[in-house]
Amino acid sequence: MDVGTTSGTSLPRGVRRRRFLAGPLVAAAALGLGGCGVLAENPTISMPSSADGGEASGAAPMTISPPAEASSAGTLMPVYWLGLTDSTVSLYREFLSSDNTGDPIGEAVQAMTADKPLDQDYFTPWHAADSVTASISSKNVITVDISSDAFKGSLDSGMAHRAVQQLVYTATAAAANAGLTAVGQESSVAILVDGKEGYRAFGHVPLEGPLSRDPALVAKIWIIDPQEAQLRGTDVTVSGTAVAKPAGLHWRAEPIVDGRPSTGAAASGRVELDEAPGKTGEFNFTASLAPGEYSLRVYYSGQETAGDSKRITVAASSEPSEH
Repeated sequence: MDVGTTSGTSLPRGVRRRRFLAGPLVAAAALGLGGCGVLAENPTISMPSSADGGEASGAAPMTISPPAEASSAGTLMPVYWLGLTDSTVSLYREFLSSDNTGDPIGEAVQAMTADKPLDQDYFTPWHAADSVTASISSKNVITVDISSDAFKGSLDSGMAHRAVQQLVYTATAAAANAGLTAVGQESSVAILVDGKEGYRAFGHVPLEGPLSRDPALVAKIWIIDPQEAQLRGTDVTVSGTAVAKPAGLHWRAEPIVDGRPSTGAAASGRVELDEAPGKTGEFNFTASLAPGEYSLRVYYSGQETAGDSKRITVAASSEPSEH
């Protein structure tokens, strides 16, 4: 997989969905917000120079797979975002509020281009599309017709591949969530731009036929629940998926002090995975926390700054919230 050869890391952080105030963008080069999109058209958004797109030589092959795409709430839709982790850029999913427009796939892809992630560590390189429509064939081929204005961003080849896969994952997840495809039944995505085939996405990726998911791009550690900014009671149940590694998986709950996670943990522990190294497993644990705001982090031993994290608010007594 081509992950680009540019130096430095031009990756935006701090973006939130419309209902939240936008945080600062942290990047190697200054990036402005242009129009309704998340990124300015320049400079080029690039992969980290140290990214290799895979595991080190000799490592056990990984089997990374996202969790089930269906939401228990019919008012939510799945949307995939990009996030920087382990010196590469991976795919993460959030469930966002749906307006139930009657086109669940088109609505989710539209949100992917125009909305902001709930998690401030995720981002999207797309610009708001003026038009997105979708259909699905009896052979599970999803056709997404998206307007060319969504491709305004300037990306290197590695980021362009991930952006296209972000759309593929979002469209297939939305179809599964809406019950348009059977559980476990693989689907693919044909992307039309302004109604035409053969567009070269972001100047790098030819859109010449149905595309399947690239499993190598799914994040190795992924907190599924709670989502960012959710309200929880003092016993917080945390669930997610992770690729098992010999180093082991750990968690920390760090109080938020002056807007930032503190260096000391209010609670911590080990995360159990019943999978062989290189395989994806599900995890669940409960953190008992005093009322307050926390950053929940799950990470590999010795890599505390990597992994996935969620900011949540703990109340003395509360009902779980959807967002």
